[in-house]
Amino acid sequence: MQCFKIDKTFLSLLSMPVPFWLILYCYQSVKISLEPLVFLTMTLLYPILEETLFRGIIQPSLARRVSGQFLNLSLANIAASSIFALTHLVNHDPLWALATFFPSLVFGFSQDRYRALLAPITLHCYYNAGYFLIAGL
Repeated sequence: MQCFKIDKTFLSLLSMPVPFWLILYCYQSVKISLEPLVFLTMTLLYPILEETLFRGIIQPSLARRVSGQFLNLSLANIAASSIFALTHLVNHDPLWALATFFPSLVFGFSQDRYRALLAPITLHCYYNAGYFLIAGL
Protein backbone atom coordinates (compact mmCIF):
# COMPACT_ATOMS: atom_id res chain seq x y z
CA MET A 1 0.00 0.00 0.00
CA GLN A 2 1.41 3.35 -1.04
CA CYS A 3 2.25 5.82 1.75
CA PHE A 4 1.46 9.52 1.77
CA LYS A 5 2.87 12.58 3.46
CA ILE A 6 0.90 13.87 6.43
CA ASP A 7 0.55 17.60 5.86
CA LYS A 8 -1.63 20.44 7.16
CA THR A 9 -4.46 19.45 4.86
CA PHE A 10 -4.50 15.89 6.18
CA LEU A 11 -4.40 17.15 9.77
CA SER A 12 -7.38 19.40 9.05
CA LEU A 13 -9.22 16.41 7.54
CA LEU A 14 -8.55 14.58 10.81
CA SER A 15 -10.06 17.47 12.79
CA MET A 16 -13.25 17.73 10.73
CA PRO A 17 -15.40 15.23 12.69
CA VAL A 18 -14.51 16.66 16.13
CA PRO A 19 -17.39 19.21 16.26
CA PHE A 20 -19.84 16.46 15.24
CA TRP A 21 -18.43 14.17 17.96
CA LEU A 22 -18.79 16.94 20.57
CA ILE A 23 -22.41 17.60 19.59
CA LEU A 24 -23.14 13.89 19.61
CA TYR A 25 -21.53 13.54 23.04
CA CYS A 26 -23.56 16.43 24.48
CA TYR A 27 -26.87 15.08 23.20
CA GLN A 28 -26.19 11.40 23.80
CA SER A 29 -28.60 10.24 26.51
CA VAL A 30 -27.89 6.51 26.48
CA LYS A 31 -24.48 5.02 25.89
CA ILE A 32 -24.37 1.54 24.46
CA SER A 33 -20.96 -0.06 24.63
CA LEU A 34 -19.70 -2.30 21.89
CA GLU A 35 -17.99 -5.60 22.35
CA PRO A 36 -14.27 -5.32 21.50
CA LEU A 37 -14.56 -7.58 18.44
CA VAL A 38 -17.53 -5.59 17.11
CA PHE A 39 -15.65 -2.32 17.74
CA LEU A 40 -12.58 -3.61 15.83
CA THR A 41 -14.79 -4.78 12.99
CA MET A 42 -16.52 -1.41 12.73
CA THR A 43 -13.33 0.65 13.04
CA LEU A 44 -10.84 -1.45 11.09
CA LEU A 45 -12.34 -4.18 8.93
CA TYR A 46 -15.29 -2.29 7.44
CA PRO A 47 -13.29 0.87 6.63
CA ILE A 48 -10.55 -1.17 4.94
CA LEU A 49 -13.08 -3.13 2.87
CA GLU A 50 -15.21 -0.09 2.03
CA GLU A 51 -12.27 2.12 1.07
CA THR A 52 -10.71 -0.62 -1.03
CA LEU A 53 -13.99 -0.90 -2.93
CA PHE A 54 -15.05 2.75 -3.12
CA ARG A 55 -11.70 4.61 -3.31
CA GLY A 56 -9.59 1.78 -4.74
CA ILE A 57 -11.98 0.51 -7.42
CA ILE A 58 -15.14 2.58 -7.95
CA GLN A 59 -13.74 6.13 -7.73
CA PRO A 60 -10.76 5.49 -10.05
CA SER A 61 -13.03 3.67 -12.49
CA LEU A 62 -15.42 6.62 -12.55
CA ALA A 63 -12.49 9.06 -12.87
CA ARG A 64 -11.41 7.33 -16.08
CA ARG A 65 -14.88 7.96 -17.53
CA VAL A 66 -15.84 11.32 -16.01
CA SER A 67 -13.65 14.36 -15.53
CA GLY A 68 -14.39 17.67 -13.93
CA GLN A 69 -14.86 19.18 -10.53
CA PHE A 70 -17.54 20.78 -8.42
CA LEU A 71 -16.51 22.84 -5.37
CA ASN A 72 -12.96 21.44 -5.55
CA LEU A 73 -14.28 17.86 -5.46
CA SER A 74 -13.90 15.52 -8.41
CA LEU A 75 -17.10 14.37 -10.05
CA ALA A 76 -15.84 10.81 -9.59
CA ASN A 77 -15.62 11.43 -5.84
CA ILE A 78 -19.13 12.89 -5.74
CA ALA A 79 -20.53 9.93 -7.69
CA ALA A 80 -18.65 7.34 -5.60
CA SER A 81 -19.79 9.08 -2.41
CA SER A 82 -23.39 9.01 -3.64
CA ILE A 83 -23.12 5.27 -4.22
CA PHE A 84 -21.45 4.89 -0.80
CA ALA A 85 -24.36 6.67 0.90
CA LEU A 86 -26.94 4.65 -1.02
CA THR A 87 -25.33 1.38 0.08
CA HIS A 88 -25.72 2.50 3.70
CA LEU A 89 -29.51 2.46 3.25
CA VAL A 90 -29.26 -1.29 3.81
CA ASN A 91 -28.36 -0.85 7.51
CA HIS A 92 -29.33 2.76 8.29
CA ASP A 93 -32.41 4.90 8.15
CA PRO A 94 -32.36 7.39 5.25
CA LEU A 95 -31.09 10.35 7.30
CA TRP A 96 -28.09 8.45 8.67
CA ALA A 97 -27.37 6.93 5.27
CA LEU A 98 -27.39 10.44 3.78
CA ALA A 99 -25.06 11.58 6.58
CA THR A 100 -22.42 9.08 5.37
CA PHE A 101 -22.21 11.06 2.13
CA PHE A 102 -20.25 13.91 3.75
CA PRO A 103 -17.42 11.91 5.35
CA SER A 104 -17.29 9.90 2.14
CA LEU A 105 -16.53 13.11 0.25
CA VAL A 106 -13.63 13.69 2.67
CA PHE A 107 -12.33 10.16 2.08
CA GLY A 108 -12.61 10.62 -1.68
CA PHE A 109 -10.91 14.02 -1.53
CA SER A 110 -7.99 12.42 0.34
CA GLN A 111 -7.73 9.73 -2.33
CA ASP A 112 -7.68 12.36 -5.08
CA ARG A 113 -5.15 14.50 -3.23
CA TYR A 114 -2.71 11.86 -1.97
CA ARG A 115 -3.18 9.13 -4.59
CA ALA A 116 -2.69 6.57 -1.83
CA LEU A 117 -5.42 4.28 -0.51
CA LEU A 118 -3.87 4.50 2.95
CA ALA A 119 -5.12 8.11 3.29
CA PRO A 120 -8.86 7.39 3.03
CA ILE A 121 -8.47 4.15 5.01
CA THR A 122 -6.76 6.04 7.84
CA LEU A 123 -9.44 8.74 7.86
CA HIS A 124 -12.30 6.25 7.69
CA CYS A 125 -10.88 4.18 10.58
CA TYR A 126 -10.36 7.33 12.64
CA TYR A 127 -13.85 8.75 11.89
CA ASN A 128 -15.51 5.43 12.73
CA ALA A 129 -13.47 5.01 15.91
CA GLY A 130 -14.47 8.43 17.20
CA TYR A 131 -18.10 7.91 16.32
CA PHE A 132 -18.35 4.44 17.86
CA LEU A 133 -16.46 5.43 21.00
CA ILE A 134 -19.01 8.18 21.60
CA ALA A 135 -22.22 6.70 20.22
CA GLY A 136 -21.44 3.05 20.73
CA LEU A 137 -24.00 2.11 18.11
